[in-house]
Amino acid sequence: VKSIIATECGMSVKSVNNKTHFMDKSNISYFECVDALYTLEHRLHVKLPESSYYKYTTVGGVVKDIVRQLKVRSK
Repeated sequence: VKSIIATECGMSVKSVNNKTHFMDKSNISYFECVDALYTLEHRLHVKLPESSYYKYTTVGGVVKDIVRQLKVRSK
């Protein structure tokens, strides 16, 4: 997840962690955020509806949601 976000947002993987903020406290623009979430959705086969993007304020929040979805799917 972190490597996809780093790639889509033009950042180094080392600079992305669970506390990395989207849009407000970092250099990640809204459009980079949308591109990263769209890429995650398609590569990991999870649902990250565009109407919910506002709730993802940190990378950790995205990771948590993706892990939750993968756990539900594996049951």
